[in-house]
Amino acid sequence: MNNFPIQHENKTYWVSRSVAVSSFVFSSINGKSYILANKRGKGTPNYQGFWNVPCGYLDFDETTKEAAVRETFEETGVKLDINFMRLWNYDDDPKSTLQNVTFNFLTFLPEQPELSIADRGGENDEVEQVAWIPITDIDNYTWAFSHDKIIKEIINLAKVF
Repeated sequence: MNNFPIQHENKTYWVSRSVAVSSFVFSSINGKSYILANKRGKGTPNYQGFWNVPCGYLDFDETTKEAAVRETFEETGVKLDINFMRLWNYDDDPKSTLQNVTFNFLTFLPEQPELSIADRGGENDEVEQVAWIPITDIDNYTWAFSHDKIIKEIINLAKVF
């Protein structure tokens, strides 16, 4: 077993791999498709200055869909309807996910809500910038967590953009 115990308040907890979520939020305006993304700020532990779709870790007493909705709001100010979130895929390869098991969710918005990096929770200085990035421009950005590859996979397989 590769899990390990930690002591906290006289209790033993076993630490293992973490569960993460990512929200691939698409929108189309005037025939042009966009992906919701944010630039990682100096308060993140890695990939500072890189772009990613809203993502983060599952909290206690929270479903993966709830986590995806919460992370999207915390990082971009966009409120998603949990009923329209669909599991696209998951990645449990320990070599590609920082040992995380990541659930990737997909949703499509008929319009582009206003974006904000005001304090809505989340980590301090986690997000430097948020944007609706045109799908045609994703190769012009440097992406964390291979999110650009997942965006391209969705576009190629979904055939809706």
